[in-house]
Amino acid sequence: MKLNSCPVCQGQLKIRQYYCESCELSLEGDFESSWLEALNSEQLEFVRLFVTVQGNIKEMEKRLSISYPTVKNRLAEIINRIKGTEPVITDFNDIMNDLEEGFISVDEALNMIESRRTK
Repeated sequence: MKLNSCPVCQGQLKIRQYYCESCELSLEGDFESSWLEALNSEQLEFVRLFVTVQGNIKEMEKRLSISYPTVKNRLAEIINRIKGTEPVITDFNDIMNDLEEGFISVDEALNMIESRRTK
């Protein structure tokens, strides 16, 4: 289970203990976290694929069956997560383009729009 923020107040969680099941060693202290921990599993997979295709956006479009604007928006979201800021997306052009191109269904488009509105 990956837990990035406090389930009560949504504050950032810090690593205070590591434990080895093999020898039962516990290490306690203030441990640094990686920027990768700010990303959810879907974003990590996106980054993995992006690195694998050497940053080729056209290849990302093909492999994920999404449009260029959607690739760019997902990259922007990941960059903002890494920087610790939330993306400000005021339109839904990328979603509408994907819908028009047939990359996503109407239900998927509605879910994506709703998800952005609640952020």
